[in-house]
Amino acid sequence: MEKQPVQTACFEEVFLDYLRLRFEFEPLPHYVMAAIHVCDQSSRSYPQFVFGFLAWFADGFLFEREGTFPAQSHNKDPADKRWRRYRDCQALLDGWLNDDLTAALEAQEERLELVERVAALRLEERKGSHTSSGRKHSKMTKTETEIFDELEEYYGDIAAYTLKRQHKKLTEHREYMSGVCPVAIVPSSNGFEIKIMEIDEGVFRLLTRAAHS
Repeated sequence: MEKQPVQTACFEEVFLDYLRLRFEFEPLPHYVMAAIHVCDQSSRSYPQFVFGFLAWFADGFLFEREGTFPAQSHNKDPADKRWRRYRDCQALLDGWLNDDLTAALEAQEERLELVERVAALRLEERKGSHTSSGRKHSKMTKTETEIFDELEEYYGDIAAYTLKRQHKKLTEHREYMSGVCPVAIVPSSNGFEIKIMEIDEGVFRLLTRAAHS
């Protein structure tokens, strides 16, 4: 993928939009806090999703939870796992603050490549149309096992179960409010694009959501 020079104002806009999409897909407060920091550092107005979260938080903090901060952790989804799902956004934030987004954007492209390859392989026909006993397979496209075994061969140094876990983390969050799954921010000829996955006729398809110049 062709590298583009980072345009600071352009990145701020697309990053805030990416944080919004991430929050709408999985409402972790991490995305709101990152957006607040970007806006404070760049003298921008808070986007609407930040105002909405702050209003919800203030109301609950004052009248429902009696001053208790909203739960950040529970046994099935501890705080460290939530942080790991957000961590790529922290890498983007750190890169922006340090005026060096190279490593963070490369990691975003790696995320996108994995999701793209899985999406493409899920549409391919499986190798045999019949089982060893002669019965016809009910599923004509590749199974998840076949997909990630093939990806293990492609990547070489990453096990199939690791790739499957990484893909699940990128596309199957525990809580969500939106059917739009933001995958990555990538450079484009106009600045940056947000790549997303949406349900299209029952199938997840990779699409370009927004471009900023």
